[in-house]
Amino acid sequence: MVRTVVTRSVGVLVAVLALVTATLVAAGPARAVTPLPGGKANWVVSVGYLDLAARNNYRNWVRLGYYAFGTDGTVTTSYWTWNQREQPRRVNAMTANCGGNVPTCPVRTVDGFAGDPAGGYRGTFAHTADGRLAVTWTADAAGTPLAQPVTENWKVTTGLADGRAARITSPTFYGAYGNNVDIPAQGVFSTYANFGVGYGSNAPLGRETRASMNQLVTDPRYNAEPYRGAFVVAKASSADPATRTGIVGREGAGGDWTFGTGTNRWRLCSGSPCMGWLQPNTSCSGTDKDRVRYLGEIGGGRRNTEEYWCQSLAQGEPCYAHNSHPRPLLQIVDDAGEFQGWVGVEAFTHVDTRSGQPDGSWIEGYWGIFDMVSTALRPELPPTP
Repeated sequence: MVRTVVTRSVGVLVAVLALVTATLVAAGPARAVTPLPGGKANWVVSVGYLDLAARNNYRNWVRLGYYAFGTDGTVTTSYWTWNQREQPRRVNAMTANCGGNVPTCPVRTVDGFAGDPAGGYRGTFAHTADGRLAVTWTADAAGTPLAQPVTENWKVTTGLADGRAARITSPTFYGAYGNNVDIPAQGVFSTYANFGVGYGSNAPLGRETRASMNQLVTDPRYNAEPYRGAFVVAKASSADPATRTGIVGREGAGGDWTFGTGTNRWRLCSGSPCMGWLQPNTSCSGTDKDRVRYLGEIGGGRRNTEEYWCQSLAQGEPCYAHNSHPRPLLQIVDDAGEFQGWVGVEAFTHVDTRSGQPDGSWIEGYWGIFDMVSTALRPELPPTP
């Protein structure tokens, strides 16, 4: 009797062990988990290739898009991109009918930004011994292998907005304002770009997380914040045609103004998801120092678009139809779903003011990448003089 019970128990144990072994074999070895950069999966990122005209002959380009990281060590991006030599045009996105002293004019963006992303990559990422984020793009959006993989090597800053956001930057994105930006050699930051900035969180990248123009003007979480950042830009060294050259400079993005406080506030548009402001006492030349600014929602996802121009350039007309500053933007949203600012690009093609057509005056171009963010994201800006 005892021998029968023991024999049956051993048989059951052997069967259980066989089942566990079969399950483990079928499942295969456990995969290692790759930590997300800064603990964040979803990013908005601006990158570009910006160089001295003497070296690249005005072949600057900028790119704006989304990065999505996985704990399996893979990463994907979808992006919009513009190249100076292709002379992208300004196109109407909506009409700003804001009333007050704000001119009723088209709000323009760069051609292509209202449509789907123009490209994408697939790749892998890893963390280096010195704490950098190394991204290697190996295939296009469809999975077709690239002829040569391209790389990015980012500095990661964590703990922003009480841990609800993180940042990635190229080595010399931040620094002093002026005309002598340190341009990284090829490969120091990337094999194809030389400047970049991005912000990540675990909030989805869809339209449902995007703050509306109405919120930016009326919500006290947002309307009193002076969003500021750095703007790295390929431009002319001066306004003097006799001595100027094509350089890479660094300026400030945003300013000490806010959207919804004070006596001279931004005004919401009627009928379009946008707002406008007649900014007084700017650096515009001439006796009229007012600058016209517009900001609007466009397309899906986190997209916004900005445009500004000096009112004096309109020469008495209500709108300026030529060489405005168009800036595609992507909103930064933290883990709690709160808006924290933007990353963006500028793709400025100079046009003939008589024909409205690109005139090939490359030195007049303005091509750059920037962030424009809340104080909670701690942009590394130079001290105020």
